[in-house]
Amino acid sequence: MSVRGVCEEFCPQSEAKLRIREKLLHFYEYKNGQKNVPGILVKSFARSAAGLRVPKGKDLRTIKCLHKTTEYLLKEVVLDKRKQFCYVYDFIFDRLRAIRQEVVIQSFEDMDIIKLLEPMIMFLAFSRYKLCEETTGNFDEKICELHLQECLKRALVSYDNIVCSAMTEAEMKNRAYIEALYQIFNLGSTEALSRCALVPREIKSNAVFALAFKICLSYFQGNLYRVLIGLQNLPHVLCAIGSLKLQMLRKKLLEMFSYAYHSKFLVPANFVLSLTVHASKEELFKDCEYFKVNVASDNKHLHFQKIYFRHELPALKSKHEQFVDIKLERIYLPEILLLKKL
Repeated sequence: MSVRGVCEEFCPQSEAKLRIREKLLHFYEYKNGQKNVPGILVKSFARSAAGLRVPKGKDLRTIKCLHKTTEYLLKEVVLDKRKQFCYVYDFIFDRLRAIRQEVVIQSFEDMDIIKLLEPMIMFLAFSRYKLCEETTGNFDEKICELHLQECLKRALVSYDNIVCSAMTEAEMKNRAYIEALYQIFNLGSTEALSRCALVPREIKSNAVFALAFKICLSYFQGNLYRVLIGLQNLPHVLCAIGSLKLQMLRKKLLEMFSYAYHSKFLVPANFVLSLTVHASKEELFKDCEYFKVNVASDNKHLHFQKIYFRHELPALKSKHEQFVDIKLERIYLPEILLLKKL
């Protein structure tokens, strides 16, 4: 039988005393940024090691406390502007990972697991976009994606264990959003797309999920136009995670044009711009230069030639997109991350 936590503090006393004594507090755990003045401590992640004893109940937090801890991290800390967001991300990532560890140790019910994982998924997805332009030293995108995928797949397992009739309307809406996020994050995956046939009718009828499914299906059909248009119509965080696929899609589109328009004819730059979703012609021209697509002297047309297109080059690094940033500026982040308002 799994052990149950009884601690109602964000950080168990044994760990708090140890970290205060050894001066192991994080910047966000000092009171008002004052050095050596402990503030609100949050349990940190510690790797399990062979031979270690099973944690005692007093060192594990209750389900209620874990929810309160998650809310504190994604409502108070996430909005802290004293440091760059990559610094905020590192702290929250570690503390949420500690919560996930307790979820495994305590073997919670599926609905409890879902309600703890959903905000983590939203935070990781938002952070993956927010920090996409950071250097590897400041943000490891591969680690973020690995944990996002793990959280998504664990949430899907729990969803499958619960009948829809046992979920409230709000819980079903949240599920549809997370299911859609799984699809967009795994755009091009046959495993992900095949799941669409298995989800309940109530999820399939959700507008957000239906749009995500349409986008993924269009990708498999080779209709990049519908994919690019669809990504722009997704809501906030979904749109953000979808935009990370843009550079790959843009390369594919320019590659297709290099075959379809391999001739002396010039293609209007504005026409290509309407498809690639670049914020400006200047951005489009930079991509064209990278892949060796010639820009005409009038700066209004492009000349595609397949023999010069650099097929071997990788897609450009993801970046912030204007249409995504506009959507994210309109939201109150804690509400979205905690799924209070989707």
